[in-house]
Amino acid sequence: MPRFGFNINFRHTPEDILTMGEKLLGTGEFEAIEVTYYENMQDVDTHAYNDAIRRIVAAYQPQVVVHISSFNTSEENSVLRSAILHEFRNCCAYTRQLGGHEIVMHSGRVKNSLHVPLVPHSSVRAEDSFDRAWQLSVQLFRTCCDIAREYGITVYTENLNDINLTISCESVVRFVENIDRENLDIVFDIGHSHRNGCDIPSEVLTCGSRLHHLHLHDNFGDRDAHLPIGEGNIDYRSFCEALRQIGYDGLYMMELRFGTPESLLESKKRLLACM
Repeated sequence: MPRFGFNINFRHTPEDILTMGEKLLGTGEFEAIEVTYYENMQDVDTHAYNDAIRRIVAAYQPQVVVHISSFNTSEENSVLRSAILHEFRNCCAYTRQLGGHEIVMHSGRVKNSLHVPLVPHSSVRAEDSFDRAWQLSVQLFRTCCDIAREYGITVYTENLNDINLTISCESVVRFVENIDRENLDIVFDIGHSHRNGCDIPSEVLTCGSRLHHLHLHDNFGDRDAHLPIGEGNIDYRSFCEALRQIGYDGLYMMELRFGTPESLLESKKRLLACM
């Protein structure tokens, strides 16, 4: 039987989190959560958010995945790179405190970030900047995976959008192979793939046996809307057929922008109808 999870982020109040725990985990409809990591935030009190997460973990013992998405692993500044590694270690400790063994982390950015690899003159080719970003991110990911191994944690990275390094699943596979760490695998984000105009079944087949996690939501191909399943136009039937072909047996993680018990249960129902 497939196992289902739902994401938790700072749009959810502590009361929302407790309610989702009771109505989704407490009923056995969902078995896992993916928590967006928020710690050490300047002038933002995350204690109530994290306390609510700890309470539902203690009450229902779900599988826990932590999503650390806000750091640019292709950062050029050496001081900031050291800070990212320090905070990644904090995230590993946070994950283990929740009983988790999995972290999702983005591959790195090539634009729209504080310090992407510098392009000081128009004569510098865009592909050279991309290659530099790739090398920087591969190096940092190797160190992150080594830190994660100390905590018994597997790291996942995903297909993203055009400000990032990994857009197609071919690029994600190549990225993972370049890093060459046994505790690194792939999460496939179906909404990103649809928004990027990719052929979703082919992308799943490209991931193959490296695919161990999913981010599931919907959109109309124009933006990364993170809608409930069935409220966009993603073809989930062909997606599920591709999953069958590769023998996927990991989590089915709903990653809605603001999930409620009602929207998450309806998304699960619609997904099951496609399986």
